Amino acid sequence: MRFNWSDLRLRWFMATHALGYGADFTRILYRIYLGHDKVIHYRRGHPVASLTTPALFSRPSANFLSRILYRGIQNRNLPNMVSLAVNDVCDAGCEHCSFFAAVEEPGRHVLSGEEMVKLIADAQELGVSVINFVGGEPLLREDLPQLIRAVDKDLSTTVLFTNGSQLEVRAKSLAAAGLDSVFVSIDAADPAAHDGFRRAEGLFDKALAGIRRARQLGMSTGFSVTMTPESWAAGELDRIMELAKREQVHEVLVFDALPTGRYAGRTDLVDNHGWVERMMQGAARYHRDAKAPGLTFFAHVTSHRSVGCSCGTSYFYVSPYGDIMSCDFNHARFGNVLEAPLWQLWEALTTRAEFCRAKWGGCKVQDSEFRKLDGVAVDGEHRRMPQPAATASATVMPTVVPTMAIAVDLRTTAGTTAVPETALPAATTAARIRAEKE
Repeated sequence: MRFNWSDLRLRWFMATHALGYGADFTRILYRIYLGHDKVIHYRRGHPVASLTTPALFSRPSANFLSRILYRGIQNRNLPNMVSLAVNDVCDAGCEHCSFFAAVEEPGRHVLSGEEMVKLIADAQELGVSVINFVGGEPLLREDLPQLIRAVDKDLSTTVLFTNGSQLEVRAKSLAAAGLDSVFVSIDAADPAAHDGFRRAEGLFDKALAGIRRARQLGMSTGFSVTMTPESWAAGELDRIMELAKREQVHEVLVFDALPTGRYAGRTDLVDNHGWVERMMQGAARYHRDAKAPGLTFFAHVTSHRSVGCSCGTSYFYVSPYGDIMSCDFNHARFGNVLEAPLWQLWEALTTRAEFCRAKWGGCKVQDSEFRKLDGVAVDGEHRRMPQPAATASATVMPTVVPTMAIAVDLRTTAGTTAVPETALPAATTAARIRAEKE
């Protein structure tokens, strides 16, 4: 066998550069997705960039990457994140809530423990690598630890969104069940202001006590913040970031207030992205501050800079009653898991024109054109959509991103390739969808 200096040089180069290249790739990947590349926590030895993604090199992250491969093989959208609303009760009365006055239907059957466990298994079979437990107030569901325990931790990371009222007393059982991460809602750094916004006296102190306990037990912790134009202009984001530093919280996740649920009448939040852009630009210094927690903006993730609004594309929401929705904020129903298999409901949802690809320019419910479509409901109307038969007409080619896939539709009609709608402005896309229906 002839000695090959060129091959030896290549092997040496790979051995001395692969580690650095892998680190560079990872940083760039998260910088695109999150807007920063900080490692905010090491959970069970694995680096965490955000509570919203599987820990790096964990088994759920391997599941995510494997599903990226199978999206390409199958040429279709597959979900990598799901939010499961486990109940329809809450001990707060938040002024912006997207659940009450929208999803809630008092008197309907809430999925039992057995039904919820089957739903979890079905969602994991579809490929989800992130499972969010939401409500209502999820900690008011007694068997929540059993539901968390039912998740196959080799496939999915688990995240809890809570107002924190019950977290301190329940944290130990949640940790024992294998909960990875917890977001506690904090909307103001001042206790009175927070409790007023949430309409629950004493909630601020309970929330902080709960998140401290969760951190002691080794969970990744975060503040989930709803920022309005008024609260941002008053300097609330900076105060919350300082609070997060003091509390040693790992991440602050900022949702710009959305015109849905109890805020459905806030038309000032529709087509109004200027203040959000200024907020993100003004907060960029926190990304460079090694002592600051990770700062993730929902508006960044749903923009052209990251994955876009991927509701119904790589993400979906299940109500406490088993209704499938494209996300927490769009309340149109696309079938029920008690009436049809989850994979069929997902197929019917993600092949609709509104959802077969991610949308640039922010959340769909903020877009006046998308708000006119049948598949978008934000005003509390319990709109149930027909379940169209799944077809093989949608060929989807995904782009690899940390938790959500950007998809480009290359459907053909009468042998002619259609122009991908991702190349069109959102208003043009929405108008074409309506024209097709007419």
